[in-house]
Amino acid sequence: MNFGRREKIGLGFFLLCYLTAVYWVWTRSSPLIRERPVTIRIAHWQIEAGPPDGIDAIIRRYEALHPRVKVEQQLIPGIVYKQWLRSNLAGGTGADIIEWGPWIEGVRDVPARYFEPITAALALPNPYNGGTPLEGVPWQQTFKDGLGGQRTDSPDPGEIFGVTLCEVSVRLFCNRELLREVTGSTRIPQTFDDMRRIFGQLDAYNLRSGRQPVMALAGAKDNNEWLQEYLLMGVTMGLNFTLDDPGSLFLANRQILAAYLEGRWNFRRPEVKAGFELMREIGRHMKPGFQQLSRDEATREFMHGDALFIFTGTWDATSLRRLASFTIDALRFPQPTKDDPVVGRYTIGRFADGGGVTAMAMHLNKASPHKAETLDFMRFMTSMQGSQLFTDGSGWLPATLGVKIPPEIVSFLSPQDGYALCQPYSIIGSNATMQFSRNMHLLTGEHGSVDKFTAALDEVMPEAVRSDLQSELRSLLMTIRTQDGRTIAHAQLSGAAVAGRNHAVLREVMECGETISEATALQMRCQLEQTAPTK
Repeated sequence: MNFGRREKIGLGFFLLCYLTAVYWVWTRSSPLIRERPVTIRIAHWQIEAGPPDGIDAIIRRYEALHPRVKVEQQLIPGIVYKQWLRSNLAGGTGADIIEWGPWIEGVRDVPARYFEPITAALALPNPYNGGTPLEGVPWQQTFKDGLGGQRTDSPDPGEIFGVTLCEVSVRLFCNRELLREVTGSTRIPQTFDDMRRIFGQLDAYNLRSGRQPVMALAGAKDNNEWLQEYLLMGVTMGLNFTLDDPGSLFLANRQILAAYLEGRWNFRRPEVKAGFELMREIGRHMKPGFQQLSRDEATREFMHGDALFIFTGTWDATSLRRLASFTIDALRFPQPTKDDPVVGRYTIGRFADGGGVTAMAMHLNKASPHKAETLDFMRFMTSMQGSQLFTDGSGWLPATLGVKIPPEIVSFLSPQDGYALCQPYSIIGSNATMQFSRNMHLLTGEHGSVDKFTAALDEVMPEAVRSDLQSELRSLLMTIRTQDGRTIAHAQLSGAAVAGRNHAVLREVMECGETISEATALQMRCQLEQTAPTK
C-alpha cells in the first residue's frame, strides 16, 4: 500500500504519541492495580445505614498509609451471625477482626477458644495518637469507659479481649409533624404521665381522622424487648441494690442467676410485677401481633407514618434519618416518677439510660495469619483520627475520648444523671431470655395478665436459670484452662532485661486474674450445689 506524504506524517505522529505513552507508563506512572501482599478482614453485623460507611472511611485512610495492606469489610446479617461465627471459627475461615457480644445466645465460650487477649497491647500508648491530646496515654485509657464493659464481660477477669468503636443509648424517636397533628404542639413528653396523655390524644385523633389508626409505638419483638428491659431497669433498681453484695452498683448475669436460685428474688416480687404491669400498659399501644414482627417491620411502620414513636437504640438513628420524609427528634424516654400510680412506690429516681459503657466490640482472631497487621489496624481504627472518621461517616457516637461529636447527634449523649445502669432481669442468660420471650403473649396478649405471666415464668425459670449458670461456669473453667500455658510462658521469659520485666508483670497480672476466676468458679459451683433440687 502506498502512503501519501500526509498519511506518512499522520502515521509518524501516531507512533510518536504511542511510544511516548509507553515510555511514560513504564517510567513515571504507578500500576493501575497495585498488589498488596497482606489482606485482613473485619466482620460485623452492624449493617444498618452508617457503620459500613464509617468503617470504609477508616479503611481508605489506613490503606493510604499502608500500601502493603488491604482491608476488606464483611457485613453479616444479624439473623445468621451466630451460625456464621460458629462455623467459620470452627473451620478456621473466620475474619481477622470479629465483632462479638456476650448477649448473643450460646456463644459465651467463643472468646476463650478463638480470640487473642490484647491486655498487654492495651497497656501501651496507641502510636496513632501521636501529636494529639491522647499522645502517651495507655491505649486502654483512651476509651470513654476505659473498656470497663469489656473487662466486665471478659471470660477472664485478668484479660481484655476486645476494643470498642462506639457509645450507644436508647431513645424514643418521634415524628415531629405527626406529633403536632395529633396534639397541636411539638412539646415533648417529660414524664410517663405525659406519655399517657399523648396516648389519650392519639385515641381521639384516630376517631376524628378517618384514616388507618396510628399507633403510639411502632411494634416488633425486638423493639418491645428493648422497651421492656428499659422499663424493668427503673422499677427494679432497689432490688439491684439489695442483691449487690460487693457494692459495685452493677450486677453480672451470674449474680442475678445465682440470686434467683437462692430464692433472693423471683418474678412474683411486687416491684417486678409492677414493672410487668407497666409493660402490659405499653403493649396495648402497639399493633396486635407485634411479637411476631421483626424490627424492620417496626421501622417500616414508623417510616410510613403509622406510628407516632419508635423506641430503639441510637444504632438505628442514621437509618431512620436517611430514610424519613419527615423530621425526626431523638428524645430521652420519659421515665416514671415517684408519684406514678403503677410503679411510683418502687421508683428511687432516674436511672442511667445509656452512656458510660462503649460498644461494637472488635476482637482479634487467634487464627489470623497477620496478627501484627491486624492489631495495628485495630489501633488505627480506635485512634482519635480513626474514631473521627467512623463518627463522621456513621452518625454514631465515638468510643474514643476527644473525638468531635457532630451537632446532629449530640442528643444521643446521655448525661450521667442516673443512680446506676441497672440489670433488666429479662436477658440474664440464653435459656432464661428464651423463656421470657416464649411466654410474653401471656402478658401482652388480649387475654393476658401479669399473674398469668409470672406464674408461667416461675414454673419454667428454675431449670432455665440453672442451665444458664452451668453454662457460665463451663465457659469460665474453659477460659482458666487456656490461660495456664500463657502464664507459664511469661514466667519462663521473665528476667532482669526490659522484655523480661514486662513478662514478669504480665505473669503477675495473669496469675491475679486466674485467682479471681478460680474463686468465682468455686463460688458458682457452690451455689449450684447448694440450690440443687432435692431428689
